[in-house]
Amino acid sequence: MSLKKWTELDIDHLDLVEVSEMEKARVKQHVLKKHKRAPILRNIAVASIIVLSATITTGFAFPTIASQIPFMDNIISYFTDDERSTNFENFSTDVGLIETSNGTTVMIENAVYDGTNITVSYAIETERPFGDESSTLSHHSFNVEDSMGGSGSREIKRITDTRYVGIETITPFFKDAQHPETVQVKWEPTIIRDNEGAEIEGDWSFAFSLKRLEGNVALLNETVQNEDVLFTLQSVEYTPVSTIISYEQVVTDELLKSWESVTPVFRVSDDLGHVYLDELGGGGMSHDNGKTFKGTTEFGTIQEGASQLIIQPIEIASLNFGKGHIEIELDPIVIELNQ
Repeated sequence: MSLKKWTELDIDHLDLVEVSEMEKARVKQHVLKKHKRAPILRNIAVASIIVLSATITTGFAFPTIASQIPFMDNIISYFTDDERSTNFENFSTDVGLIETSNGTTVMIENAVYDGTNITVSYAIETERPFGDESSTLSHHSFNVEDSMGGSGSREIKRITDTRYVGIETITPFFKDAQHPETVQVKWEPTIIRDNEGAEIEGDWSFAFSLKRLEGNVALLNETVQNEDVLFTLQSVEYTPVSTIISYEQVVTDELLKSWESVTPVFRVSDDLGHVYLDELGGGGMSHDNGKTFKGTTEFGTIQEGASQLIIQPIEIASLNFGKGHIEIELDPIVIELNQ
């Protein structure tokens, strides 16, 4: 609109367009300040625009919008206990990227890189109800530059008819297991689906970088074995948000003749009785068809007062695809925490 037309505009006869709480929050962004900002990997042109149409795709990178939208405040609290939620909030990077496409808004709230895993909290708001109370959503995963692949986990919760919150943990695999000091993360969901097959298409695109969270690494190289599996707990890293165990195992050719894959899960507890993992595992990879397997597993921070961490590997020898498996329990490894 030209300046002349703008000055002659009859504001008493404008057609008003109703906006969501998320849109209102954007208007407030220019007076907000951030605590910590993830570097954005794209150029953003900023202009003052009045939009009277809901059909335009918009992209924003305002780092404190989450705090202005109630359902987006501290997303991780929907998925974990108070202590871990507080740790994540205190040490994560405030990403604050938000894009709307075809009436659906996607936002990345916070993210943290602990040197092994990347954890991202995000939210989705649809224009109209999508699915029912039992619906779960799926989408394309996050990509990490220079990684050779990866594994991870995802959980999405429906909190209203049109709002979802999600938490995703990505474990990228890098050459020679050398994790960089900074990771470049991209996410282009493209299509969001529910478990009934309904789809929402859009043009959402995010890119940001994260610096590695500093932690203390204890090199262990503790080994346990039986006749078929040699398991080595290489190290434990303690960060403000997580505890990460790194391991390597070698299995015999005889075991692999009977089972297609052999991978570990863990029981992890401390001497005070706190349980951190109960037969759960993490990501890993093999370059020799499963004979040698390297991986990491992450869990929360150690409870105050604990003096020992007990880690018991349990090997899952499987035929895969639900065709059957057996469990092989190895001896626990006890780590002294106060040394």
